[in-house]
Amino acid sequence: MKNRNTEPKFCVSIAAPNASKLKSSVNSAFVSGADFVEVRLDSLNSFSFDFVEELSDLHKNKLVLTFRSKHQGGFSKISESDRLQILTQLIDLKHSFKDIESDTFNRNNSLFKNEKNLIVSWHNFKSTPSTNSLSKLIQNISKKLSKPTQIIKIVTYANSLNDCNKVYKLYPRFEKSKFQLLAFCMGESGSISRILSPMLGAPFIYCSYGNKSTAPGQINIKHLKEIYSNFS
Repeated sequence: MKNRNTEPKFCVSIAAPNASKLKSSVNSAFVSGADFVEVRLDSLNSFSFDFVEELSDLHKNKLVLTFRSKHQGGFSKISESDRLQILTQLIDLKHSFKDIESDTFNRNNSLFKNEKNLIVSWHNFKSTPSTNSLSKLIQNISKKLSKPTQIIKIVTYANSLNDCNKVYKLYPRFEKSKFQLLAFCMGESGSISRILSPMLGAPFIYCSYGNKSTAPGQINIKHLKEIYSNFS
């Protein structure tokens, strides 16, 4: 299967209230063995593009920059127009991934469609739709993508292990697609999907560092490494 990873790559999600704490947490995540770090910019008390640019230059091709909208679980209370302005600024940072929600991407496709380091994400925080419904969603997003390096990220909430199975079935359906698929489930029942997703084709796995997680069911990178060591 395309992109199957025998040695999974780890993306640690970091949310911090200020630049100093964020910079320290990012450094600690890489020391712990992270291949990538997702930076939740919406968690910062104040946003500084200069700081983000400095951080991006320091960790070239290793950061996933995210500024979640409030209705998608974001922490910031800024207006949607201000958030869009920040997302547009992030496009200028050539050495970092940018994670943009599918609804934002659809409304502003001309701004983001040519960004090669783009992750278009879709979340359902309550349940997992059918595999067919998720497939149609992915197909609609993919029609607006333009680069093979772009990623479609599908994250649902698993209320049972069967919900995980709905997501697993997406990978063979899009094995030959001209984009990368990253799909898994949140929640306690969804934790197993995080573990298995790289084996099915996901480019990396989201995880936590220390005692803090940014999503339900997220697993500590230390524990993930211990689990994967049994398969090496």
